[in-house]
Amino acid sequence: MSGATAASSRVWRRLGALARDALLRGLPAQELRAILADIARVRARALTDADLMKRWREDRFVTPAEVDPRRIMALEAVLWEALPGEFTPVQLSPLTVLGSVSHLTGVSQNRVLTSMRGTESVLDPVHPLAFEASRLRRSGHSRVHLAGGVRTIHAWDNGPQPQHETRFGLASSAPDGGGFQTEADLADLHLDFWREVVGTLVPGGRIELYVPEATIAERLAQRGSADGLIVVTVSAPSAYRNPYTGVAFRILGPDDADLGDGGLVPWTQTLTRNRKDRCFVSGISVDALAAL
Repeated sequence: MSGATAASSRVWRRLGALARDALLRGLPAQELRAILADIARVRARALTDADLMKRWREDRFVTPAEVDPRRIMALEAVLWEALPGEFTPVQLSPLTVLGSVSHLTGVSQNRVLTSMRGTESVLDPVHPLAFEASRLRRSGHSRVHLAGGVRTIHAWDNGPQPQHETRFGLASSAPDGGGFQTEADLADLHLDFWREVVGTLVPGGRIELYVPEATIAERLAQRGSADGLIVVTVSAPSAYRNPYTGVAFRILGPDDADLGDGGLVPWTQTLTRNRKDRCFVSGISVDALAAL
């Protein structure tokens, strides 16, 4: 079976082909949720207080972060205060629709915490913001600029990455104006915001900008988007990481601490079924800011 691990393959063999096909594809979503709810209820009822405490001690998903929440709130307040007037604040849910991250970015579903109700935890606020921007664009809005912060959960393997952190993100969607004008407009708008944020909150920080599309690079140069102090244009593609196309940047702190990134993405083209739509997203880890 495609995507199965060695461990899951052994379980599927024990359950048999009929159960496997029913659980994977055969059962309607509502019936599958009913079965999963039964499983959760029975297993939860069987747990003892000792089981719960053991899980609390050992499960990285529920362990409190080593960050002062007052510091997080203060930094979020600064980010909201600096937000340009074009952006509409959005109070995001900690959940998004199942398949959001894998569909938009190609990241494995195993890297996302999935619920039994056909949802998944938000990995980055730019994903639900892109969905909401697409909804607004399809309902007639000509240009959409959204901002939101949320506590995100990462189902990474054991490593230095935190299992949960607060992230703040922006998403913009607008129709193509021709000549890469829209792409330059969106990039400039986001860079202006992050330039102010880095200048205010990250002493010694910088933004590494990579623009492989020559026309966009020329337009941004004419606008002075790369000031040479905080926004530095780089020729190496180190800042150019999937899923970005045409423009990408990284937000770096002292000692090249990775704080955030942004760039052009094709997400709203897919979600609105409009190849002329342009989308720019960017974001930062508030926890990483707090750690500086």
